[in-house]
Amino acid sequence: MHELRRFVVQIGSIALCLVAFGVGGQTAMAAEEQGAGEAAGAGRLSRETETPPAVICGGCVSPTYTSQGKGSITPYGRIELDAIYSNRNTNPLDPGQFNGYATAAGKSSNSSATFNPRYSVFGLRADRTDGKHVLTGVVETDFYSQTDNAGNISPRLRLAYARYSPNNNKTSITAGMDWTPVMGLHPNLIDFSIMGYNGNLWQRLPQVTVRHQFSEHFDGLITAFRFERGLSAIQPQTQRRTFDGFGVGGIPPNGCANGFACSENAFNDPVQMPYFGTRFGYNGTGNMQGFTIALNGAYRYYRSAPTGNVLSIPSGQNINSFLVGAELVVPITKRLKFSGELAYGQALGVEFFRYGQDRNIGTGSEVRTLVGWGELDYAHDRDTTFIAGYGFDNPSNSDLQGTVAVPDQQYLLNHRSYLTAVRHIWGDLFLSFEWNHLMTKWTTGESFAGDNFMISTWYNF
Repeated sequence: MHELRRFVVQIGSIALCLVAFGVGGQTAMAAEEQGAGEAAGAGRLSRETETPPAVICGGCVSPTYTSQGKGSITPYGRIELDAIYSNRNTNPLDPGQFNGYATAAGKSSNSSATFNPRYSVFGLRADRTDGKHVLTGVVETDFYSQTDNAGNISPRLRLAYARYSPNNNKTSITAGMDWTPVMGLHPNLIDFSIMGYNGNLWQRLPQVTVRHQFSEHFDGLITAFRFERGLSAIQPQTQRRTFDGFGVGGIPPNGCANGFACSENAFNDPVQMPYFGTRFGYNGTGNMQGFTIALNGAYRYYRSAPTGNVLSIPSGQNINSFLVGAELVVPITKRLKFSGELAYGQALGVEFFRYGQDRNIGTGSEVRTLVGWGELDYAHDRDTTFIAGYGFDNPSNSDLQGTVAVPDQQYLLNHRSYLTAVRHIWGDLFLSFEWNHLMTKWTTGESFAGDNFMISTWYNF
């Protein structure tokens, strides 16, 4: 009888779970607006649970604490189409997405054109609060999957995090995949790369971040974050530490190539430590409303491992990666605003959207760089905005001496300028035009320039 009672309870819980998600039942709808996603107005509160179910989980075995605040689930997203024309190869640093976005001016002079729907986004946001405790969860996808495979565009995880505050957002902790918490200011250009390789340091990363609002003006955070490690790009799919003499017999066993001990775990991660970072900011109020200045810093140490690719970057070196930088937003008039960043760092790679730019290909040592960007945003009226900006990524030339001079791999200077016009059409429908001019000097000694033109339309919901 006891087992039968448990079975009936579980069946009832499953039914409640299905009703909660609208499978075979109806849920109360609300018209209250709520922002969600990257863009302002990207989300609308379209589902509110007045009486949450007793169980809501995968497998329906964990209770939901329905008495602790009211909850809601908000679907949101963006439907976007980008028409892109490039007068030469403007994405040599990610050739798998050559029609997707701009990164640099490459050696190839070929032009290309495409319609690109990949920047469309779909997400779900869950909120719960009792006026003091605040709990938020976000899961979001876009369609920039691993390669530019036309006609087979698979979704890709973009965000997946939970954020909890015990004191009405004065202090919060975020765990999961979110935007890089340091150097978090971004330019407003339409290009999907958000000026990666051209002065803007960004990524979406697994992290644990604690934020605190010290006063009306001052806030700060501490964080640990790192890019998810993978082996899919390594052939063969093994990644071991450099042999250190502590294998069987103190020497690599016979038949083990490249100086590795066969007994070592093939999935041993050489980059075990995350970045540890912090950010402290000042936000203006009153007459200084909209003014922001922030200082950022991050550091990580690791011992480099073999890359496993055709470049075979030397390994077994102690790598110290650091970043220091500042963000600034200054309202000049009610319609004109300046925003920008300036940063200096060493061995900054995938965690900051700088793939393959962290170490010297020839020597394996760290590469220092100075990066920055600035833009002016002018709101002509309520429906029309004009943007003009410039950004640069300037690695130390001395750190790139001795590198392998491979075309379209590492640059001595990479910068761009851009002009953007955004027009509100009706509701949440927008139209935009953008011109990006890219100028790149490579370690081969060659310099190229290229132009990328985009017409974009998107509908936020």
